[in-house]
This record gives sequence, structure tokens and C-alpha cells, in this order.
Amino acid sequence: MENILHDFNEKVISLMVNFLKNSMEVGGLSEFTNKLEENLMQLGCDLTKFSLEYAEEIIFNVKERKNQFESLEKDDRKVISIFGEIDFKRRYYLDKQTNKRVYLLDEYFKIAPKERLLENVETRLVEEAIETNYEKAGKKVAYKTEISKQTVMNKISELNINIEEPKVFNKKVVDTIYCIADEDHVHLQKGGIEEPRLIVVYDSIIKDGKRTKLCNKKHFGGVYKGRIDDLWEEVLTYINNTYDLDKVKNIYVLGDGANWIKTGLEWLPKSINVLDKFHLMKAINGIVGKENKDNKSEILEYKRKIYRSFYELDFTKTKEIVYEILAEEMGEIARKRKEKLLKYILNNKEAISNLYRYQKELHGCSAEGHISHLYSARLSSRPLGWKTKNVDNVSRLRLVKADNREIKEIVHNKRKIVEFKEIEKIRNQANQKIKESINFKTVTVPAMNFGTLEERLFFKQILEYKKAV
Repeated sequence: MENILHDFNEKVISLMVNFLKNSMEVGGLSEFTNKLEENLMQLGCDLTKFSLEYAEEIIFNVKERKNQFESLEKDDRKVISIFGEIDFKRRYYLDKQTNKRVYLLDEYFKIAPKERLLENVETRLVEEAIETNYEKAGKKVAYKTEISKQTVMNKISELNINIEEPKVFNKKVVDTIYCIADEDHVHLQKGGIEEPRLIVVYDSIIKDGKRTKLCNKKHFGGVYKGRIDDLWEEVLTYINNTYDLDKVKNIYVLGDGANWIKTGLEWLPKSINVLDKFHLMKAINGIVGKENKDNKSEILEYKRKIYRSFYELDFTKTKEIVYEILAEEMGEIARKRKEKLLKYILNNKEAISNLYRYQKELHGCSAEGHISHLYSARLSSRPLGWKTKNVDNVSRLRLVKADNREIKEIVHNKRKIVEFKEIEKIRNQANQKIKESINFKTVTVPAMNFGTLEERLFFKQILEYKKAV
């Protein structure tokens, strides 16, 4: 053990001397810090390897280990850390009582069997992969070590995203709750699309200049194909656990009028269906047609009449105005498209009426913006092909991040290691041995006892210079 400590101190002192020498050379601070980063990463790698092999020697000499575990042979092992790939040796042991074989060092450091990526590396990998493509993510998380795209994809697929919500002891009292809902359209590897859903729940807004901030936001979503009731049940559970529902007057459900959004009205008490203005304007623009110099006044008049009919909640008048437009439409395809848009409006009469009836309590719907920022930016804005499982997990992970929750908790839960109780005794004894064997004073650096003659002289000169100053 003394030899291991001596060798490591030699390495540290040599590194310090080289730093001091290089800092005096011409190259600029930028070049100096580049070299510093590289050497510190190498030092981290060396220190990690040293700690592993040092702990192995401690475990090997612990009395408790000798009584129960027979040493068999040493094996090589490689793991990827944030400092890069680390290779080390550890012993294989035989439990004399159970006849089972075990690597005590792996148990001591909680390294899972066949684990290649350490937990913090995997956490960083997942965090990067939900922001950028798999290839880039695999190059960024471990120093000068590339993790394959397939490995990144597999790590995303393996996750089971289920974070428990903290208990709320004092429920909030509010008059109004808002639920805005929409979906993205993501292309799959084998053809077709998947539609990850998104629901954002909040209770108020704050105006910051032209920007509007949603207060007390909570995000729900993922792929809920064929089980949309599960999504709305999650929303109801959250609202019921967070707010005093007896005091809530209205829960506004805003969206594009899709059937899956209307399902929420069956789940949420005191809920009111509202069609968001974006989709309503889109439908009206599609009906009146494109505006140009010749028809500008006519188009604007049609729009005014249609909006007026909504304000008066007179959908019979809406139909009359649209039929007047259809009578002038000569193209069959365009006419069918406008008829379909009229049907969309009539199917959402109640939601449009509520948009005008409760306009004083409403402040718009930002569902499209949330979809763009939370989903499309990673899932659908580029020509990518996805697996359904990864569409689900990436969308959920991005919502976890949006809620300021820790992704490392998800990775940790997936990798939980079941320890056998005997390792705790060995760990306690080993820790005590390590404390006894390392007896350096925290304020001293044993520079004069380690390193080459040249390095010791260099340190002596620096110390003498400092003393003279």
C-alpha cells in the first residue's frame, strides 16, 4: 500500500512541476488553460484508477474479508467515467458460505455487473441526448471518449420514467385553473407518425413587457396511443392533490378541439372547453382565402362578418356568410377544403362560444409555442426517424427538465444495485483502514520527499523566492 501511495504522490508532484514550468513559457493564458484541462482530466483518470486499486488492496487485507471470502484471481475491467475510459484490476472472490462468486470492489463502489458507463456519465448522456442528436451526445459526455449512437439510443429506451410527485400538505386556493393541450407529429423509422401529447397546467400569468409568463406550471405528456384516459387521470390527480377543488370556480381546457382534448372535459370537474384563437384564425383564413390588392377590402369584410357572428354567438349567420363565400368558389378542391373548415367550426361551436363568453378570464393559448419548444425542437423539426419508445421517453424527459426535476433520479432508479449485507461490514472496516493509512496533514504538501531531483530543486527555488518576497 505504501508503494501505491508513493507512486501516486510522485505523479502529482511531477504534474505540479510541469504546470509551473509551462506557466512561465510563452503561449498565452488560453494555451495554458487548454493544457491545464487536459492534464487535470488525466489526473482525474489516474486518481480514479488509483482509488480503485488502492481500495482493492485494502479489501484484500481486511480481516472480515479473509474470514468469509476466498480470493480467486484478478480480472481486468474497463469503465467509462467523465474523465474518459479507465481500466483497472480487481479480484474475484468466492463466498465460503454460499459458494457464490463476487467482485467485492464492484460492491464496494456500487458498480453494477457488466456496467460500462458510470451512473453520472449515463445521466449526462441522457441529458445531452434530449437536447441534441445521439451522435453529438455520445461525443460530449466523457473526455476524449466516444459513445456510439446505438448505445445512446439504447440508454434512452431502457428508462422507465416515473417520478413520484412530492406531497402537498397545504393545497392552493385559486379561482381558475388552465389546461392547454396540443400534440406533435413525429416520423417513425419504419414509416407512419407518432403523436406525443402535451398538457400544460397553470393557475395564473404574469406580464413581463410583451411576454407572458405562466405561473405554477406543470407539464404532462408522452405517447398515450389508445390510453388517453390515463393522461387525463394523471392531470386530475395532480390538480386534486395540489389545489382545493371545492374553491376552484372554473377549469379552462384550451386546445384545437381534437377529440382527445375533449376527453379531458369528462375527467375534470368544472371544466369549460375553449377553442384557442390560433386554430380559429387559421380556419377563418382558410375559408376567406388569400388576400391580394384586388380583393383586400372584400376579404377583410368577410372576416369582420364572421368574427361578428362569433361574438353574437350566431352560428346560423356564420353558415350563411361561409355559403356566400362558397358560392363564389369555382375550384372543386378549394370548395371541399372550405366546407371541411366550416364543419370544423360548427363541430366546435361550444368551444368558440366559450372563447367569447369568458374572454375576460382568458388570455390566449400558447399550446403551439410549447409544442415547438418542448417537442418539435428535438423530435420533429429535423428529418429524423424515431422508435415509438424513444419518442415517448424523450418527450417525457424534456417535460421533466421543463418542470426543473432531476433526470439523474430517473437514471439512478433504473440502475439500483441490490447489495448483500456482508459488504457493509467490509466497507466499514476498509474505510477505517483507509483513514489510518493516509496520514498527511491537510496544510502540507510532501513536495520535498517525492519527485525527481530536478523537481525537488525547482520546488525549493520557488519556496525560497516566496520567502524572500
